[in-house]
Amino acid sequence: MRPRSRTLKAVHSAVLEDIVTPSGIYGRTTKISKDAGKKEKIFLDPLDREIVDAKLEAFSHAYQKLTTHKVYFEYAKPTTFQKKKLEALQNKKKN
Repeated sequence: MRPRSRTLKAVHSAVLEDIVTPSGIYGRTTKISKDAGKKEKIFLDPLDREIVDAKLEAFSHAYQKLTTHKVYFEYAKPTTFQKKKLEALQNKKKN
């Protein structure tokens, strides 16, 4: 038997973590349809939107080249704490 950390799915998950390093993965959903096949959405940290926003297409392309899986990136819904932090950052930029 092989350990869970050495399975292909675990390795692909670790590769994805490494690719989106400036941000963190908050969640993921997988939808399977007859027409489009498997569609995986990755939800990133909403606080890192400014840092990562320009790199999303590069992340998706790099992951597809390494694993042959197509993923789509979105930002998770911010929590109340994160909303306050985002508002503080916006106020700081205005001043």
